[in-house]
Amino acid sequence: MANKMANKYLKKIILFISSLFISSILSAANLQYYVNQSSKQSLNAPYNYYTYQPSSMMDKAIENLPTYSNVTKCATGNITNAIIILKPILSYQAQSTILYGDLHVKVYQTRSNNETNPDNFIKKMKISLWKVVNFDKVVMDHYVNEMYTSLLKKLASEIDTIKINENYPTNGSYCDLLSTINKSSINLNY
Repeated sequence: MANKMANKYLKKIILFISSLFISSILSAANLQYYVNQSSKQSLNAPYNYYTYQPSSMMDKAIENLPTYSNVTKCATGNITNAIIILKPILSYQAQSTILYGDLHVKVYQTRSNNETNPDNFIKKMKISLWKVVNFDKVVMDHYVNEMYTSLLKKLASEIDTIKINENYPTNGSYCDLLSTINKSSINLNY
């Protein structure tokens, strides 16, 4: 019994130390983020649906995670080492009662004068999770936030693999370009 208690206590200590380590990596990286989902999204179940705004829900999830406390929202005046471009996609499968979440991530750093140069994207990744939930319009807001939070936590553990060169200061003007593209009918695959 005492051995189980010691193992449980040790696991909590390791989790706490690793979260501090990941938090320090994100803090040192000097990053900003952009949520590349401007339109509303819907999750559907038979005879029921839930509509939400991905960008505001992702903003809320980021604000509630201490790991991302030093990651700022992308703006033209912000100059950082890189921009994390997030594209969250959720879907709900009614028959299996599973909420699927994909987070497409691109890390952008100005390495060329041409903003759309492919060399500016230093890392691309996709993070996927799923969760069994019963579709209920009243609590779907909670489930979406929970899924986004879990995806962001998983992303935080991946961030340390990214080789960000601090010699390429990146301002948020690329986010303005993405916003313009999202408002038009042009799709350049961000």
